[in-house]
Parts: sequence; structure tokens; C-alpha cells
Amino acid sequence: MAERRDALRAHIDEHGAASMEELCALFPDRSTMTIRRDLNHLAAIGAITRTHGGALRRDTGQLESHYHEREQNNAALKRRLAALAIPFVEERRSLFIDSGTTTMAFAQLLPDKDLTILTSAPNIALHIVTQKPTCSLLLTGGTVNRNTLSCSGYGSAEVLQSLNIDIAFMGASGFSETGGFTAGEHGECALKRLVLDKAERVILLMDSSKIGKNMPYTFARPPDIDILVTDTGLPAAIEALLQAQSVQVIKTEK
Repeated sequence: MAERRDALRAHIDEHGAASMEELCALFPDRSTMTIRRDLNHLAAIGAITRTHGGALRRDTGQLESHYHEREQNNAALKRRLAALAIPFVEERRSLFIDSGTTTMAFAQLLPDKDLTILTSAPNIALHIVTQKPTCSLLLTGGTVNRNTLSCSGYGSAEVLQSLNIDIAFMGASGFSETGGFTAGEHGECALKRLVLDKAERVILLMDSSKIGKNMPYTFARPPDIDILVTDTGLPAAIEALLQAQSVQVIKTEK
């Protein structure tokens, strides 16, 4: 029993998150109830965090650093990435602006035009409503995550279902060949997926420091993205991988 629980914990620690199906597959000779009891035990001693349908590495909540810490990192680069995305904004269009520090830089550079802006970020909404009087603004409902300054969960899906999105300007916490584009929070990941389903065009702003990072939840694969705005630190192999899957890559100086 101890060896099995150690193996379960090691698998979760290595991957950051795991589903019940994935963990049960590691021990096909054990019942789902047995694996569930093992996970409950590991959660009780603080080794993992239980979720609906699986488990997370115990420090998963800390993988996404605090918003204000991230805001200070590579601030000038984020503004340059945002500036590269601004030319894609057309008047009388509906835009979704994702939560995040780079998308906040994008919102700050956004021209005050006849636009309908939908966002999941209260800080972006506040900026738009006070600084861009010509823009119409919609804020998704839901629970506010203090760490990421994003709304998700109950209410947000209902708002999105009733709207059309011409262009979604998205952020990501990580990207890897195996994990795709990832986020650190389950609710935010679900909201991002819904946005991708609704948007006619998806532009993702992400600096190259996120390459190789795997957060717990995948919200997109390369075919889901139309344009990646990044910097010259993007590895050539990753750029080739993206371009082979029809992703346009636009780069600024790192």
C-alpha cells in the first residue's frame, strides 16, 4: 500500500496534475475505490491536493506567481508584444481580452474606438471603462481569483454563450510540445476553452520564457491558435512546430 501511494504521489508531482482515469491506469489490478482512498489519504497528510476527478501537486497553487510580481517581470517586453498585436484591432468588432499582465499591457495600448470589449479581468475592465469611453464593455461574472485577477466559474459561461467574439487576445502561463498551451487554474482553463470555441480568430501573446513550462491545465493546442505574438527567444524547433500546424508567428526583440 505504501509503495502504491508513493508511486501515485510521484506521478502527480512529476506531472503537476492527474485524472482518476490516468491514476487508475497505473494500477489496473486495483479498483477505482482503492485509488480514491489512496488519494484521500495523500490529501489528508498534505502530500497532494484533491480535485473533482483527480489530484494536483501540492504546490500547484504556487506555480502561478502573484499577479503584481508577474507585472514587474519583463514589463518592457510585454509592452512590445502588446504593440505588435494592436494592428489586428479593427473598429466595430467584438474583442475578448484575456486576464494576464501582457494582455493588460495590450488593453492599455488599445485605441479608443467603436469596439465591444469582453474581458474576464476586473483590472482590464476598470481600465477600459475609465480610459476608453468609446468602447463598450462587458465583464464576465464568476469568482475573482486574487492571484491572477481573473473571473471564472459560475456566471462566466452563461455570459460567453450569448455573445459572438470576432478576435480573442489570449495569454498563457506555459507551453510545451506535450502539454500545449496551459494555465494554472481549472476554472480559468474552462473559460479559455469556451472563448476559443466562440472566437473567429485567436491571437495569443506569450513571451518565450513560458516555453517548456507545463502548468496543470491545457486549454489549447497549436491548431487552436491563429497567431502567436512572441519574441526572438522562441526556440527554432518550437517555431517550426507551430508553423507546421498553421500558426503564424510574429516576433519582437527580446
